[in-house]
Amino acid sequence: MESADIEMVVKALRSVPEQKLLLIELANRVGVKKGDLDYEQLQDMQPEVHLALSQAQAYAAETAKATQALINLKYWRSSRVGPGTDHSTE
Repeated sequence: MESADIEMVVKALRSVPEQKLLLIELANRVGVKKGDLDYEQLQDMQPEVHLALSQAQAYAAETAKATQALINLKYWRSSRVGPGTDHSTE
C-alpha cells in the first residue's frame, strides 16, 4: 500500500465513532452461577439480549465489509503497479 492509501485508510478509521456494544454491557451486568452466566437472568432480559445480539451482528457485518474493502484496495493497487502503468490520476 502506498503512503497516500494508508493516510486515506487512517483518516477513514478515525472518522468511525467508538462503538460500545450492548452485548458486553449485558455480560458485565449479568450474574455468574457456577462459572457461567446466569441464564435465568438472561431469559428475563430477552428483548435486551436480542437487541444486543442484533447490534453485535450488524457491527460484525460492517467490520467484515470494511476489512474486505481494505483487501480489495490492496489487490487493486498491486494489480496496477508495473511498467507502463499510468498513475497520473492517483
